[in-house]
Amino acid sequence: YVTNLEVSEEFYTTVFGFEVVRRWKEMEVSTDGKNYKTVPTNGIYLRGSNGMHLEFIQKDGKDGRQVIQEPINHFAIHVDDVEKTYKDALKSGAKPVFERNPIMYLKIGEFSVINTQIIGPDGERIQILKVLKK
Repeated sequence: YVTNLEVSEEFYTTVFGFEVVRRWKEMEVSTDGKNYKTVPTNGIYLRGSNGMHLEFIQKDGKDGRQVIQEPINHFAIHVDDVEKTYKDALKSGAKPVFERNPIMYLKIGEFSVINTQIIGPDGERIQILKVLKK
């Protein structure tokens, strides 16, 4: 959920190159698959060139969000150039998570990545990474 759909759309399309696949202002909801009720809901569905998909639904304020999402710490987006994407994100309004050493290399056995983390336009924590060795 996001509080400003336009800001999130601009951020993710500009910084990460996502494209808008679908946009809506209402949806039909049913509990039995037969009787539907129209609910006003603004949303967008985005697709990245690497196959990643994101869906954003606008909720004014943080009070309307589902509690189940609270434990999620972050999500990761794979990019070709971590440093460039990081700089583009900051120019587009993101905040750095790690001020002193923003770009880090991580190894877990043979698996290694270059990565950083940012805070997105709605307070979401995003890991930007590139896999170096699987």
